[in-house]
Amino acid sequence: MRNLVLIGVACLAIATVVAAQNSAVPAPGNSLPVEQVSLDDVGLVEGHISLINDVDVSAQEAGVLTSLHFLEGETVVKGQLLADLDNSDAMVRLEEASLNHEVAIKEATNDINVKASDSAAKVAQAEVEESEAVNAESPGSIPATKLRRERLTAERSMLQVDVAKLEFEISGITARVRGQQVKAAENSLERRSIKAPLAGVIEQRYKEIGEWVALGEPICQVVRMDRLRVEGFLSSRDHPPVLVLGRSVTVRLKDKQLSAKLEKLVNRKLEFSGKISFVSNLIQAGGEYQVWADIDNLAIGSQWILRPGTPVELVVQFDDGS
Repeated sequence: MRNLVLIGVACLAIATVVAAQNSAVPAPGNSLPVEQVSLDDVGLVEGHISLINDVDVSAQEAGVLTSLHFLEGETVVKGQLLADLDNSDAMVRLEEASLNHEVAIKEATNDINVKASDSAAKVAQAEVEESEAVNAESPGSIPATKLRRERLTAERSMLQVDVAKLEFEISGITARVRGQQVKAAENSLERRSIKAPLAGVIEQRYKEIGEWVALGEPICQVVRMDRLRVEGFLSSRDHPPVLVLGRSVTVRLKDKQLSAKLEKLVNRKLEFSGKISFVSNLIQAGGEYQVWADIDNLAIGSQWILRPGTPVELVVQFDDGS
């Protein structure tokens, strides 16, 4: 009987030790108990890089593509000449508009008709006054019909002065219209030289020399690489959206081996900083919401480190206890 009691006590002791050991082993997939993990000061999420600016550079006039001034992958600056369309017709229209403007200016500055009409009106009025003076001294010396004819001529001369002044004003307006036509022709010619709307990299070429390009048809694509966007999702439970806008973020490459290699090349820690500039108003089914921040990129030679689609880690700072 005593032996059975000792055996029972021993089994109970063994079971107690095993249970204690099992309770000390973390649950699968958890390196620390949940209560020891704190995200109050840092939010670490996976994200990816996207473009802020990418533009299909389109033709603002229709015509045959006569030259290209870029290669795919080349870095260009804003305003740099990228391509030319045939401008022979545009040159003719500009020359015609310039000549018409020149003629209009001469007409607008020529007031000979106004002066001639005014002189004729003065002569006609003087004849009327002279005839009236003669009749005043010798009534009936000038026949009434002749006097009426002279008065009618004087009135017509005054009207001719008004017409000449009006035509002179119209010629001035015409000169301004012709000037606007010159500007329109110059703009049309200028639009046949296609320029980069922003600084960036030529990503794609859509047209070849000799091809017809329709109005609005793209010639190439330019993407901005010096400043990019990092996008990710935060948990609304851990980090309420109302507290996120304007938070500082640090971006790191998700591929640690690649990051280490690049850090040796640039001789610096490979981190990119920015601030949260967008917080989505939509909460996903899993309780997450989208955020993004704009960051400055870094180049090694002519090659940019961050590229659209690059997987990264997005670290959001919550170090003020919020």
